[in-house]
Amino acid sequence: MPSRFEALLHTFSGDVFAPPVVVTPLEHGPLASQQLEASPGAKLILEPERHKPAAAFLSALFALEASPQALVVVAPASAQFEDLGLLDTALCHAIPAAQRGEIVALGERSTRGYTGHGAFDVACLPRDNAPVAVTRVQPSRRHASLRSLFQSNHQLWGLGVYVARADVLLAAFKHHASRLFLPVQHASQQAAALGDAMLLDNHAYRRVRDVSFERAVAQQVDNLVAVQVDPSWSLLNDWARDAAEEQAPSNPEVAAWDADLTADQAHHVPHQHAADMMAIYASVAAATEEDGISSRRSSHAWGSRETLAMGPGFSLQRLIVNPGASVTLSAGAGTPEHWVVVQGAALLTLGQQVRMLWESQSARIPAGRDRRIENPGSGVLQLVQLNVSALNKGGSATGTDRNSSPAGVA
Repeated sequence: MPSRFEALLHTFSGDVFAPPVVVTPLEHGPLASQQLEASPGAKLILEPERHKPAAAFLSALFALEASPQALVVVAPASAQFEDLGLLDTALCHAIPAAQRGEIVALGERSTRGYTGHGAFDVACLPRDNAPVAVTRVQPSRRHASLRSLFQSNHQLWGLGVYVARADVLLAAFKHHASRLFLPVQHASQQAAALGDAMLLDNHAYRRVRDVSFERAVAQQVDNLVAVQVDPSWSLLNDWARDAAEEQAPSNPEVAAWDADLTADQAHHVPHQHAADMMAIYASVAAATEEDGISSRRSSHAWGSRETLAMGPGFSLQRLIVNPGASVTLSAGAGTPEHWVVVQGAALLTLGQQVRMLWESQSARIPAGRDRRIENPGSGVLQLVQLNVSALNKGGSATGTDRNSSPAGVA
């Protein structure tokens, strides 16, 4: 069975790609050399000390100085792509942007809480793999503000994969990371042959800081764009469409979850609140940064529950559920709730029906139903609950996690 590194080499091989340039610490040289045997023409560069991501990136670029217009795909050895079709589609959209002189980062909306390659705030919702401008690069996701929950919290997790012209990347290093550029340039010029590999000069390379490309360069440039690799997501469901469904006649073919909504309608439970929902989200999104994000909060073994906003006829709450934990909410009579997953993934159980919601997906919960929320992931689950015309009807919540007994009343 091939190693992850060999699988990555195979991913970026074939007629479309030139032979790879691989940079690895000296101690990993023999293994890398062995696994590169299946990649004719590959170049191996050895770091004399530990791995330094930004410096390794730059040393590979110096090996391509003779081809300044060459398009470069940079990927960490740990990169793994489950669906090569999605990767190919992303690259097809990244290449024209890279040819124009932009640095293209590949990212995804993932439930894995891995921040090794940072998070990208993007200017707008990614659609159809089209490149979108990156407004900020951050080592880890910030705690969302009240405004960003519904308006500007468009983020992609960085995969550490970049596409750009070699000369554009070299210029970015030279302009934004000159203290890195010069010693790595010297270490490359003074590199010595070691078998089939080139060993960077230790005297110069030891002066290089151990810093990521994101921190050294990506945070500084103004020509960074992002392309989403995983399937596009929806930012809140279409409330107008939901309103039309609420008024549609009963259909025996509808799914059981939607059948619950039909049953609510049959009992004349008033919940045609799509327009109200949109108006409330619009007003919350317009809040200033000085507006308080929480007016009341309670902590439990399963996580926490806090009130974000309350107004005439609505309440807005946030639930944070710990990894592996679950919480059961008991609701009295009232109106349906709309839930939006802000971070992570939620496994929702409503009676005998189970539904998985991913980041930025939403669901309507029919009125008067007990419902259970489980966090099946390894990161924190954060979701927002909007209840219209249901003040003081929130019900109670009890929760459990994998290592505790029921947590009590919220």
